[in-house]
Amino acid sequence: MNLRSIPQTPSISQCLMSTGSMTKRHLVELLSLEEHEAESLDKYLTSLEAMDSNKVMESIQCHLCDIQIVVTKDRSKMEAVFRDQESSRVLHLQCDSCKKSVALRAGGKWWPLQESLHCGDSYRSSFKEVATFGERLLLHVLNRIIFKEVEHDSGTPALFLPIPADEQAKLIWCNGEVVGFYTLKPRGKLYQGAFGESYAMPIVDLMFIRKKFRQQGYGAKVIEDLAFMFPNQNFGFSHPVSPSLYIGMIDIQ
Repeated sequence: MNLRSIPQTPSISQCLMSTGSMTKRHLVELLSLEEHEAESLDKYLTSLEAMDSNKVMESIQCHLCDIQIVVTKDRSKMEAVFRDQESSRVLHLQCDSCKKSVALRAGGKWWPLQESLHCGDSYRSSFKEVATFGERLLLHVLNRIIFKEVEHDSGTPALFLPIPADEQAKLIWCNGEVVGFYTLKPRGKLYQGAFGESYAMPIVDLMFIRKKFRQQGYGAKVIEDLAFMFPNQNFGFSHPVSPSLYIGMIDIQ
């Protein structure tokens, strides 16, 4: 893959395939790695450090604490987007109070967390295969911020590692808001760290559904999506089953 080239939650029955017009630009619409890398994050951090203390600083509201977080170097944390490409990085802006990430810096601007979970098409309600760099960034937000920092249940050990740049994945949408995602290991792909061994069938490796969308049938919809992609074929789920994946599987019963 060439990466360079809180209103009421609607029920899943309302989430039908549809299209709409594009309006304001969102994180998921950042199309290219080149656009993201046009700004050197290291130079940006240096500029924050050298900024005059009397100058009005940019601030972003924490969606959890409802306070304004001023953008400073100390609050900006560098994170790798992909497991296998340390050179592709973004900044997370962290709240002093809750210690959670409140925004992501990519493509030369800060994207507040809650805004990054939406797209410009308010009618988008579908399973969409990840193809663009912006969609990879949204995977990163769901995996490394929403799941790891915001919605990870205490007492459960499962934490998803950064997702490889070439990992097959789908984003799940409902009315222009991202519901979650799942990643897929295709049949024949070699096991990581195993010599000559490969997957005998397509395997769902990671699956995450945001808490506000759980118990609405999305686990069953994932099964239906897999059955559509692999008719008359076996497919499976990774082991051990993560808590989020287990919750999704309960939905299909």
